[in-house]
Amino acid sequence: MQAADAAPEARRASHVNRSSFAVVISGSGGSGAMTAGELLLRAAADAGYYGSMNRLFGPQVRGGEAAALVYLSTEPTSCQPDRYDLFVALDWEKTDQFASEIPLDSKSAIICDPKAGPVPQSIGKSGARTISVEMGTTGATPLERALAGKHTNVFAAGIVSALAGLPKSIVHDALKAVLGSKSPAVAKGNAAALDAGIAAASGLDIGLKLATPSEAPRWLISGNEAIAVGALRGGVRFVGCYPITPATDLVEWLSPQLQKLGGRLVLAEDELAAINLILGASYAGVPAMTVTSGPGLSLMVESIGLAVAAEVPAVIVNVMRGGPSTGIPSKTEQSDVAIAIYGGHGDAPRVVVAPTSVRDCMFTAEWAVYLSETLQNPVIVLSDQAFGLARTVIDPKPARPEPQSRLTAFSPDGSFKRYAIGGEAITPMPRPGTPRGQWVAEGLTHNESGIPVGGASMHAAQLDKRAKKLAGFDPGSLWGDVWGEGDTAIIAFGSSIGPAQEAARRLTAVGRSTRVVGLRVLSPLPIKSLTAALDGAERVVVLEQNHGAQLYRHLLAHKALPADAESIARPGPLPFRPAEITAHLA
Repeated sequence: MQAADAAPEARRASHVNRSSFAVVISGSGGSGAMTAGELLLRAAADAGYYGSMNRLFGPQVRGGEAAALVYLSTEPTSCQPDRYDLFVALDWEKTDQFASEIPLDSKSAIICDPKAGPVPQSIGKSGARTISVEMGTTGATPLERALAGKHTNVFAAGIVSALAGLPKSIVHDALKAVLGSKSPAVAKGNAAALDAGIAAASGLDIGLKLATPSEAPRWLISGNEAIAVGALRGGVRFVGCYPITPATDLVEWLSPQLQKLGGRLVLAEDELAAINLILGASYAGVPAMTVTSGPGLSLMVESIGLAVAAEVPAVIVNVMRGGPSTGIPSKTEQSDVAIAIYGGHGDAPRVVVAPTSVRDCMFTAEWAVYLSETLQNPVIVLSDQAFGLARTVIDPKPARPEPQSRLTAFSPDGSFKRYAIGGEAITPMPRPGTPRGQWVAEGLTHNESGIPVGGASMHAAQLDKRAKKLAGFDPGSLWGDVWGEGDTAIIAFGSSIGPAQEAARRLTAVGRSTRVVGLRVLSPLPIKSLTAALDGAERVVVLEQNHGAQLYRHLLAHKALPADAESIARPGPLPFRPAEITAHLA
């Protein structure tokens, strides 16, 4: 495996070390692109860098498109870059499927094996220069090559790690961590491939070396893993779920950790069973959670109403993906705002929160458990694929909310009324079997003891009680965050916040001061806090990744926006990039 001679212009070097470096490692499913990206990101984290890895893949189990989008930096990263410096092709199969999601230009470089065939037009039209490197790509398919022990993906990771200037010893340690308990023979073959890749990079001085990072510990975590950690910290000890992309790996990671803490995870036959399982566990006094995506949330809507009516806590994590229907399971979109807030028949108010970053996924998930338990109400956590599947290097030990628990104590004197009217909206919820604390959890309109009734007055009284709980909910400073100052304000949530922050930094740097208002609480809408955050703004723009401007319309409905507020709304799967937002606001 040797580097072929590159054209002189392809070998020109920059002697200034860079603060960031963006690379794509691509191939068809089974080629090992994700493993190569994971290896590279882990090594960078161990070396002290920040970074992130987003994954592109199709709905096929094997054989479809696959690409690891890795962004390394000396500073914290919050979004995908405007462009990629390097594209490494393990093969060219299925490349046309995702070419539009990988912005390259004439300053980019492409590394590929000449035996793999010509660069596809969809990639070559970018004007990026091509560098030929023999990677030992033999065999009919990427899978056959991997089975033959060629380890092309690790070879490619070796090239990239050397170009970025990552220490060889740290890269080898990262390889051992990625391989885990693989056999000595497999480990030896991969280590040899890594060394060969590092050696091949010695003749490719293309100016991609990173500057020296700060020496500090880092965490490498995905948004899904961060939500799982937050839920465990919040006290969740029962999870009922049904597999669905892109939320499945959340429960795969969570299951063994939950068992270590004495909890249980039950794989249900469908989403309807999953949410009803957690309502039963919660009724019994155990903080419970289910995890799903858009299609699954649709199936859970009726039981969300049951949780509201019976006043039973429940945390529902929705990792949003492209829709409607089955849409694009493996790509991101923020198109479940309306169903999360309003989905259901009758009046069924619930709390809807959204993490503001991968790091904040941990905080928001833990807080969601406390909110659900104290309000005795379902809480929906709106994450998305861009957060959920993104592996990100973050600063350790994120902040934690103040722990809270449900109200169970009651006076044993007299007749206990679980849904008592006339006092506090949040009434005691003793565990089943508590002496003198018997009650019925009922979805039918019920009286103060939970017994079904059909009268209009009690129906209205119970609706008022449940509405009063949420009307009295005050998130305080946790409603969201504001970054920067300026006459222009961008309102965003979830994974749209990161690119908005970077765009605001760029605009501010050229004299167009811009602030970003990131919402953590979407419902009940924190109108007073949002109004204060927008004070003095002459231009307000709502940024979201869905076709129907769902957040914008939600804010308008509550008169939380000025009359001339603008909407930037477009669907996935293409992420917002800072340059796109900057161009719109310039």
